[in-house]
Amino acid sequence: MSYCKQFNGGKDKVIFASKEDLAGPSKIQLPESDPAPGLILPNGDINWNCPCLGGMATGPCGVEFREAFSCFHYSEVEPKGSDCYEAFSQMQSCFSKYPTVYNKSGDNDDDELDVEREAQMKVDEEKFGK
Repeated sequence: MSYCKQFNGGKDKVIFASKEDLAGPSKIQLPESDPAPGLILPNGDINWNCPCLGGMATGPCGVEFREAFSCFHYSEVEPKGSDCYEAFSQMQSCFSKYPTVYNKSGDNDDDELDVEREAQMKVDEEKFGK
């Protein structure tokens, strides 16, 4: 026969089980875990702790990254983010100061850079004309 005791004001729970209890399959039902919130929280805020950001929000250019990303996320102009040119420019300037941290050579970086360049060209065209 098993029994349970709580310690430290109910914070800790210790279960004492007999050999018979341990010989059979467990009857304990674990609660369903909450799904990981992802990049955008249910309330629409940015989840800066998301592993999908790869530590960008906390690196040496974390402040610049958060400002640029926040600007883009909350931007309401068309094309989206076209009002964030200065924030992205400051972020890129910071990245160039830390080439070993923000290395441009990697498996998928060429594709990502092409997409970034194309998006930046569109923003520049909208802002400064062709």
